[in-house]
Amino acid sequence: MAETTRNYGGFAALGVLALCAIGALAYLGSRPQFHPTPAAPPPPVAVTVVPPSFDVVRVDAQGNTVLAGRAAPGALVTVKNGTNVIGTTTADNQGAFVLLPSSPLARGAQQITLSEKLPDGTVVPGTQSASVDVGAGSGNALAVLSGPNGSTVLSGQGPQAGQLGIGTVDYDANGHAIFTGTAPAGSQLGLSLNGKLIGRVMAGNDGRWSLQARVPQASGMLSLSATNASGAALPPVTAPFALETLPNALADGHIVISPGDNLWVIARHVYGHGNMYTLIYNANASQIHDPNLIFPGQAFALPKPKA
Repeated sequence: MAETTRNYGGFAALGVLALCAIGALAYLGSRPQFHPTPAAPPPPVAVTVVPPSFDVVRVDAQGNTVLAGRAAPGALVTVKNGTNVIGTTTADNQGAFVLLPSSPLARGAQQITLSEKLPDGTVVPGTQSASVDVGAGSGNALAVLSGPNGSTVLSGQGPQAGQLGIGTVDYDANGHAIFTGTAPAGSQLGLSLNGKLIGRVMAGNDGRWSLQARVPQASGMLSLSATNASGAALPPVTAPFALETLPNALADGHIVISPGDNLWVIARHVYGHGNMYTLIYNANASQIHDPNLIFPGQAFALPKPKA
């Protein structure tokens, strides 16, 4: 009997434990469940698309052309001469591209532009244009690269990259000016007009420099001083600067050539289209023996275009 009682007691104890376990599970199941609030997804990263650009525009006297530059990695780069496609190529993994058009450029003035097609199909136009004039003379054709940072004479006229020189001067009716030129890489430069400092800048690794400033309020003599990367002073270079209010230049009927100017750039400023340079050339044929060779200080008549 006692043994039976012990067994029943054991069964009773197990029954109580089972009930306690069931009760605990029921209690836990009835409690509200708290879950951590998931973190908000990070905002999408804005992808900045850099427009394609030229680094090299080289055209020889026969119109054979080498074009190189930067674009988005893997983008399809399209280069046009006016409205005609002269070639396409794909930028490499670093975004570099090189294009050698299969046919030489025709003689005369033309404008080269570029665009890129991204892998997702988006087409991004470039912000630069290259004005090229393939003349009948010897040597390289005139090539001028124009864009948001001003104009740069790439070949055919002006100082060569790495040499100390004053190149183009671009300015608008709102008083903004961009001076460009060449100098040994890493040189510290100071640009002055009539002894008054316009600004300071360092030449890039490509042997070129660009300085943004206010338009000088008078004509005079520009002077470019330089200290090379080793700290040695270089002989300064000078060039005349003739202040022209370009919107009034056509009305006045003349323009004075500034350093780095060329007929294409002048026509682009005055007439709105570089290929109208022939108007200036024909009106000043007695002074211009080669349209690729004009000189600072020359005064040219600016004929009004026919309506």
